[in-house]
Amino acid sequence: MARMALREWKEWGGTLITVAVLASTVACSRPEPAKQYQLQGQILAVHPEKNQITIKHGDIDGLMPGMTMSFPVSAPSLMEGRTPGDLVTATLSVSDALGTLTSITRTGSAPLPTNTNEAMLVAGILAEGDEVPDAALIDQDDRRRSLAEWRGTLTLFTFTYTRCPLPDFCPLMDQNFATLQRAMAEDPLLRGKVRLVSISVDPDHDTPAVLAAHAKQRRADTAVWTFLTGDRATVERVAGRFGVGIVRATDGTVDITHNLRTTLVGPDLRVRKIYTGHDWTPGAVLADLRAATRVP
Repeated sequence: MARMALREWKEWGGTLITVAVLASTVACSRPEPAKQYQLQGQILAVHPEKNQITIKHGDIDGLMPGMTMSFPVSAPSLMEGRTPGDLVTATLSVSDALGTLTSITRTGSAPLPTNTNEAMLVAGILAEGDEVPDAALIDQDDRRRSLAEWRGTLTLFTFTYTRCPLPDFCPLMDQNFATLQRAMAEDPLLRGKVRLVSISVDPDHDTPAVLAAHAKQRRADTAVWTFLTGDRATVERVAGRFGVGIVRATDGTVDITHNLRTTLVGPDLRVRKIYTGHDWTPGAVLADLRAATRVP
């Protein structure tokens, strides 16, 4: 019987890859004895409510390459005194394809990486049926906006930035949203019932004034299509919950690596559907929107 545990996902360049990092074939009647592995890394987040610790670790010899993962711990006491930034060595016990940290030793501390929102990703990505948590952002007219304001309407959320140089990434999302805006204006079934929201992953540059100019260039009707920015911490937290990973260049360039996820949220602020990558078409989304408007 094949069993898999401790799954971690990476989604860069619009491609979702699920990696089963601990997979083995286990006899149903005779479980394999536990194997012990040593890991070294940095704690990015502590989740006492889940009895888990998120660690960015190096290669684990004989098991898996370096990555960022949330690991369960064998006892709550192992989490006491642990804080983000701690450098640690730990023992990972793998039994019956399930991995658990059985010991953790602090070896030092280092600043948390500031060029990525990895910790937000592993903290919990919204899935279909989940309610979108509220957050305070700022729109293209320099007004404070709450995500809760979109309760009561079908809304498509996507993440872009105005300086994105790749035509099949942010510019394509803008083009798709512009197509949707025009089509919805001409469709009595959708007119006035759907909103579009683009959230910038480059808040340091994409100020309200920059977004206002961008909206004008895209001929956005801001009563329908809203552009949002905010402080970096809030933007990265919101992006992480929506499953958007962000890595910022550290060489002085403005390059931002991110994946594409566009999320349809219902009037109850619960996720209805997720469109990954850049392969979705406005026609397919329009069909989903028309179907959604018929749902009480």
